[in-house]
Parts: sequence; C-alpha cells; structure tokens
Amino acid sequence: MSKKAFNKPKRAQVIYFLLIFISGGALFFIKTKPDDEQSFWLMIFLLIILMYSLLKSTKNWAYDNPKLKDDETDKPKTVYKQKDIPSLEEMTKKLKNNKQK
Repeated sequence: MSKKAFNKPKRAQVIYFLLIFISGGALFFIKTKPDDEQSFWLMIFLLIILMYSLLKSTKNWAYDNPKLKDDETDKPKTVYKQKDIPSLEEMTKKLKNNKQK
C-alpha cells in the first residue's frame, strides 16, 4: 500500500480522536437513560461511527509506528544459561541427609 493511503495529517488524527470521544460519550449517555427513552438506531449509528474512527486512526498509528522485526532490533537476544537441575532421587537423598544431621 502506498504511503498516501494511510499517512493522514495530524488534523485528521485529531478529528478521529474527537469522533471516538464524542460517539463513545453519546453512547454512554444514551445507555444511562431509561429503556423507553433509548433509541436503538441512534446507538447503532453511533457505534458505526465509533468503529470507523477507531479503524482509521489505528491504521494511521500502525503506519506511523511500524513494529520492528526481530532481525532489526538493536537489543541483543537474551541467552539463558543452562542450569544443572538435580533429579528427584538426588533431591530426596539430600533431604534425608539434612534430616539425619
């Protein structure tokens, strides 16, 4: 995909944030009303606006901040040391020896 497809100016990001905030607040406000005053189709419309603005803003955020692959990171990979774990029999012998002392 081209850079122009997702690279929106900061103004569009602010608009998407406002749409998320306003539609989420309106949905919350409508749900706090009694059941007979709630408008089902208005809630569906606000939910569609909320989901659309979330989709557009997260696509832009993902494009602006690409995730680095393991090969591209500067951090060295963690190397775990091999630990010498005793067997169950060795542990029971050690416990018996400690009890006898």
